[in-house]
Amino acid sequence: MTILTFENNTFKLSGKLTIYKVSELKNKILEAYNKETKKDADFFLDLSAVEAIDAAVLQLLISLKILIKNGKGNLKLKVSTQTFDSLLDLFGMPADTFPKAA
Repeated sequence: MTILTFENNTFKLSGKLTIYKVSELKNKILEAYNKETKKDADFFLDLSAVEAIDAAVLQLLISLKILIKNGKGNLKLKVSTQTFDSLLDLFGMPADTFPKAA
């Protein structure tokens, strides 16, 4: 199963995303992002196919948000899951850490 697809500025993650997948996921995210010529755009996260997610992956997504922000872009949450929302809540992160896409 592919853990990441990237199309139309959307990072679609899938499967069980844990610390064991962070290195692979990081490489795929950076490869996709670096291929984009327009860095000052809106990028999106689609987590609809995520079965499980842990703090290591959350940390990676926060790093992605910072990378995109440094390129003058924005990272928005297109589709979330209860698992991801619960993880944000567990760490006391505000809901707008990953603002919802319109």
